Amino acid sequence: MSDNSSEQTTAPTAKIELRPVYLLVALGLVYVFAFWGGIENLFKRWGEQEELSHGYFLPVIAGWMLWSRRDALLGSLGKPVALGIAGVAISAIVLILSELTVTSLMIFQHLAMISMLGSLALALGGWRVFWLSLLPIGFLLFMVPPPYWFITVLSQQFQLWSSQLGVFMIELLGIPVFLSGNIIDLGDYKLQVAEACSGLRYLFPFLSLGFLAAYLFNAPLWQRAIVFLSTIPITIVMNSFRVAATGLLVQRFGPEHAEGFIHMFEGWVVFLMCLAMLFIVIAALSRLSGKKGFTELLGLPDIPAQPSATKWSAKTFTIFGSISIAIILAAGAYVHFGTSNILKVPERASLAGLPYEFEGWSSEVQKVDNETLEVLGADDYIITNMVSPEDEHFNLYVAYLNMQRHGHSWHSPRQCIPGGGWQITQHDVVPVEMPDGQRFHYNRIIIENRGVRQLVYYWYDQRGRKIANEFVMKFLLIFDAVKLRRTDGAMIRIMTPIGRQEIISDADERLMGYMKELNPKLPAYVPPADVEVTREFDPDA
Repeated sequence: MSDNSSEQTTAPTAKIELRPVYLLVALGLVYVFAFWGGIENLFKRWGEQEELSHGYFLPVIAGWMLWSRRDALLGSLGKPVALGIAGVAISAIVLILSELTVTSLMIFQHLAMISMLGSLALALGGWRVFWLSLLPIGFLLFMVPPPYWFITVLSQQFQLWSSQLGVFMIELLGIPVFLSGNIIDLGDYKLQVAEACSGLRYLFPFLSLGFLAAYLFNAPLWQRAIVFLSTIPITIVMNSFRVAATGLLVQRFGPEHAEGFIHMFEGWVVFLMCLAMLFIVIAALSRLSGKKGFTELLGLPDIPAQPSATKWSAKTFTIFGSISIAIILAAGAYVHFGTSNILKVPERASLAGLPYEFEGWSSEVQKVDNETLEVLGADDYIITNMVSPEDEHFNLYVAYLNMQRHGHSWHSPRQCIPGGGWQITQHDVVPVEMPDGQRFHYNRIIIENRGVRQLVYYWYDQRGRKIANEFVMKFLLIFDAVKLRRTDGAMIRIMTPIGRQEIISDADERLMGYMKELNPKLPAYVPPADVEVTREFDPDA
């Protein structure tokens, strides 16, 4: 008779199981490692731009939203979903591409940070957890700084609306006023509605507050949508009221009431008035639902658990979590250590030798201090004032970059011009054909400051392409970084003053003539796509 007892008493094979909490900690560490550049950029933008300074609080609020749903999330755990791993991989690819190409548009990396969180929720917790965490994770979109050029364009539009509505409010009081661009003429005083008064300092934080108020508002979805969307007209109207109030104070008591502490105090008062108007909207909508008490209006939504039909598996969680860690770690390692010599830089002549003037002309090359040069961010540049024998005045500015990475890019003239006290009174994108048959579009801008006007042309010369639109320029940057391994290029701006009695078409003819003379000289200094590339770029050199 055989003895099988030995088979029954054999010790079971030991299993190595990674505890979920340890895996989540490891995921958090590799996430921060991979997206460190994006996180650093967020803090930089929040600190530099007042309209974005509320961003510090938004991750905390999103975390609080998730924490308030913790019981529902734990009760809704289901089988981890492989599709989430695909989302993690896609987010990692976007991270790599943003690092290689368009980190001057850090928005791509910031969006990848948020999509990565949603993908991890799906990969580790299943569909129910994904849907329950989607709103708190989506709230993080409000912390993402828009591109500089977008803020500039939006600011210009808000300045215009605030100026027009502010003047309308002043006229209602019977006070004579005239609006020229963003200059409010009160007779004895002229009030400039600058970029800082555009209302964006209210709009961006107020949008996030409006979303939070809609989240806490116990009402149907359509009423919550109205609460959120109402933040935009409230911001415009109240900022216009601030402009009108400032104009009245200046008209009655002098220009000191348009600056300093009083101006800042007015801003805080108007922001509190915006909040009051938002609560008025909430109270009015609540009447439709028959709610009157404050506690009935606002409060944490009751989010019940949604038990999944599929059982959560620690084994699958561990496998998918480990795969996610490997993907994120590989992407982070490539971003930090594998991209240093990925880009190529073509040989070119220094802009100091650019033959920008013609026979008989005089010129004065301008040098900028180190602080200004750091803001410009150019690897090579030239700024010069020129005068022709016919006493025609021109200004040329060319800024060349070896690469566009790590936020290394140009400041759009539409961003810099208002900062210099000039107002953009007209902006068009105009097609042109050069004598050699080359066709492209350029930006045509008329600027004004205290009655002095100038005509400005500018465009981006990027590896053989001449581009007017910043967004198109950034998009083509991705293509060229992958195909050519190049992200070099230049921003070219030419200007000429418009005489007080001069017809603008005459200034156009003068500047266009200079543009056609300058264009064929540029390829030696701003290399096209087919130029031979002889060296790698080392960002640490």
